[in-house]
Amino acid sequence: MSLERRINKSVYPSFNDLSESFFASTSSAPFFIIDPNNDLIVVSINAAAKRYFNVMGDVPRQWFQHTWPNAEDKVWRDQFVKEVRQAHKLQMSMPEVPHEYDILFEEICFTSFDHNGQAFIAGMLLNSQHVAYGAADLKAVKGTFEFGAFYHSILNNLHESIGFFELNEHSKLRVVWLNERAKRYVAPHTNVAGQLAVNFMPDSIRSSWVELERSLLGACDVVACSMLLGDEFNQQACEIYFHPVNFGSSKKQQFIANWYNVTKYFQREIVETQHKQDFFNLVENSPDMIVRYDALGRRTYVNQTFEHVTGLSRDKVVGMTPTEVPSTGRSAEKVQELVFRAIDTGQPAIEILNVEVLDAESVIHEVRCLPEFDKHGAVSGALLIARDMTQQELAKQRTQVSEKQFRTLVENSPDYICRYDLDCRLLYANPAMEGLFGTNVERFYGLTPTELNAYLYSRFESYVPRNETNLHLQLQQVIATQTSKECEVSGPTANGQAHVFVSLTPEFDSFGELNSVLVIGRDITELKEYQEQVHYLSKYDPLTGLPNRSSLLSKVSQLIQFPPSRFKLGLLVLGVDHFKTLNDSYGYEHGDGVLSALSKRLQSVVSNTSYLARIAGDEFGIFLSPVMSRESFYKEAQRINKALAKPMLVDGTEIHLSTSIGACLYPDDAKDLQDLVRYADSALFAAKSSQRGSIRFYSHDLTEKALERLELRNSIQSGIRNKQFCVFFQPKINLKTNALEGAEALVRWHHPTRGLVFPDAFIPVAEELGLINEIDMLVLDEVCRCVKVWQSHLAPGSRFAVNLSAMQFTREDLVSTIEGIVQKHQCGTKFLEFEITEGVLMVHCERLTNKIKALKELGFTFALDDFGTGYSSLSYLSRYPIDVLKIDRSFVMDMLESQSSQVLVKTIVAMAQNLAMKVVAEGVEEPAQAALLKQYDVDIAQGYLFSRPISIEAFASMYCLPVPPSN
Repeated sequence: MSLERRINKSVYPSFNDLSESFFASTSSAPFFIIDPNNDLIVVSINAAAKRYFNVMGDVPRQWFQHTWPNAEDKVWRDQFVKEVRQAHKLQMSMPEVPHEYDILFEEICFTSFDHNGQAFIAGMLLNSQHVAYGAADLKAVKGTFEFGAFYHSILNNLHESIGFFELNEHSKLRVVWLNERAKRYVAPHTNVAGQLAVNFMPDSIRSSWVELERSLLGACDVVACSMLLGDEFNQQACEIYFHPVNFGSSKKQQFIANWYNVTKYFQREIVETQHKQDFFNLVENSPDMIVRYDALGRRTYVNQTFEHVTGLSRDKVVGMTPTEVPSTGRSAEKVQELVFRAIDTGQPAIEILNVEVLDAESVIHEVRCLPEFDKHGAVSGALLIARDMTQQELAKQRTQVSEKQFRTLVENSPDYICRYDLDCRLLYANPAMEGLFGTNVERFYGLTPTELNAYLYSRFESYVPRNETNLHLQLQQVIATQTSKECEVSGPTANGQAHVFVSLTPEFDSFGELNSVLVIGRDITELKEYQEQVHYLSKYDPLTGLPNRSSLLSKVSQLIQFPPSRFKLGLLVLGVDHFKTLNDSYGYEHGDGVLSALSKRLQSVVSNTSYLARIAGDEFGIFLSPVMSRESFYKEAQRINKALAKPMLVDGTEIHLSTSIGACLYPDDAKDLQDLVRYADSALFAAKSSQRGSIRFYSHDLTEKALERLELRNSIQSGIRNKQFCVFFQPKINLKTNALEGAEALVRWHHPTRGLVFPDAFIPVAEELGLINEIDMLVLDEVCRCVKVWQSHLAPGSRFAVNLSAMQFTREDLVSTIEGIVQKHQCGTKFLEFEITEGVLMVHCERLTNKIKALKELGFTFALDDFGTGYSSLSYLSRYPIDVLKIDRSFVMDMLESQSSQVLVKTIVAMAQNLAMKVVAEGVEEPAQAALLKQYDVDIAQGYLFSRPISIEAFASMYCLPVPPSN
């Protein structure tokens, strides 16, 4: 018997009659009925299903199994039969089968129902939107109502929403009948038959529903609408189609309505619309200009950035090529060329262009033109994106300028700048390195510091180190630790041994990875030499090359810590007699020559076991170890002093020196280093004070004198701070008129315990301490204060003289200091005079001449004091602008008894008159002296005959001058 049995109509007589009538009216939805209890034989199938599954003629009973014959299909068949019996309705995916429809049905809606006590399953195919295509055919639905409950059951279980409505006498839609699917959207738990449809509509769409009812009134064609149905928590988007129908003899307008749930489609459409809107907003608000062109190069779209930048509205430019728009400049031609290149070649075109913009100069843009293709792959147009690159280009230019400047800086830097890779090999070196190596540095690229050093040592014939150089080791540490380091390196160069301070800095790429090390070196050769020099100067005297005081003390300290048990240690301190006078007379350069010659003489005289050092200006220390006895120590000092007394040749001139020596023994005289040095100094001072050229051993009474001298030093400093020094005036009298011609200012010290101290007691110590400058300026300040008060009472030509020591002329600020004091008191210079000794003028140098000349230009006069007692020379009288000669008191005192003194005085007066100088005689104590001086035409005299030096107040009272206010 054939497996393809045909459907036997006699088996299901009433079912078949109804089904054929139903299916005959259903022409578009694939629909069939199967018997789940009888091997899934096909009971009924409509024409649409036959067309979809390509079934010709009668349908075999086993069609369902034949359509899905595979083992996987059998599992599917068993599954849906089981599940549909439990749920009565099931929607599931359908295995793919060959079909003839343009529409793809992806799922089947199965509905189980009973007929005459027998169970059946109806199947309806659904498309991708879960809609039974054409299932709600009007004829089919109408027939269903006519055929009764069986087909009502089918309609109730369809996957579509179907309803029957009519317009009442008030033109309101009344519900006649709804299938179960439709009730879900209207009133799932309510009997709606006979109710007005608007009562079940959400408030939000009632107004729309009223409009719908108006459009249905008198409608002859299908009326469609879209609405959101359901409650506020579960609204669904639906499309509803109302089909006008007429059942029986009813005169009311009747409609069969079917609607579809298009929520997913609606939501997808909303998302797509939002995506389109988002994309549109993105393009519209992009900071880049975006333009779309068709295949003919005409604009089809421009974004608002294009309008903002160019000042051209889209209405004016859409539909036109770039060159068709007037006033767009030369950039339009370049843009059009770029667009057609992309269209013609189908390849992207990119260029940097200067684009004309609104109310501004052209702006640099990066223009990208991308071809667009249709679905067939043909070029359909082009998309142009122009990005403002002005700032980037300017930044690029600035970067290039900065790089050029940096390169110029690096290449012209005096510092050594180089870069090493991670293998410590040279990558770059600036030109400064060429001066270091004496050749082109590029030849050293790729070498390590050790290899480079080996080459340099070899080239400059120096020792070649075997191990890595210090720089090589430092590089390796920087690479290992990735931290900066600093060090000093040295090595041979074209200019000799060089010392370089080096800074090593790790360099990282954009990913933070170490890729090189930057090395910057600064030549510190001069600094190192300076440091060595400073170290040398801290230990040695630069003039003589002998150890200095610090070295001597260090040497003595070492030996005193471990003295020989049977011997003594001796210290000789040697000083040149009258060395200050020698300096003032011949100048410091000559004095330095004397000290150099003396040091050489000492080095030739002092024994090898002794330690010779220069410990002060003209003082030398000689440390003797061991010393056998005080007698041998004294003999050694005598031998040295005798050797130094021999003539020495200095600058081609033979000179004779006298030296004094102070001696002290350890441990006889001193118990420690400090006392040894201090006592030797005291002995030297005693030797110079008692007899120049002598040797003096330390004794305890010298300590008391040294303490007195030290106390005097401290007292002088304290006296200056506390203004204990004052000025006394000794009048100068005109011998012809007996009138006051000024005075000489002399300093006195009002000591708090010693009373009035005269200059002889403190001036030598003040000169030794360098305090004489302050004392001289203090005297000048007081004289200026008095002259300011007295100047209107003084006779023309009166001069108040202030002594300037030789030390004053060594000061660089002498002239400016004196000028400042005069300006302070506003006293002028016509009553002021400076007295200098012959020793000052003996040192002829440009510095001395310039200072005297500068003071003369300010209005000061100069008097040469104690003339005739020193190294008198007519040459310096003509060389320097001297205004007054002062005859020394020794000539005046001997004048009445010595004929030669009279001759000398006459000679001095005659010489002064010939040189247009005034003459002042000092030390006049007797009337006969004054008479004789007047006879010799001496202009002015001063001395006890007229007045002793007196205080400012006494001087003012004596000559009826106002007393200056207290200072």
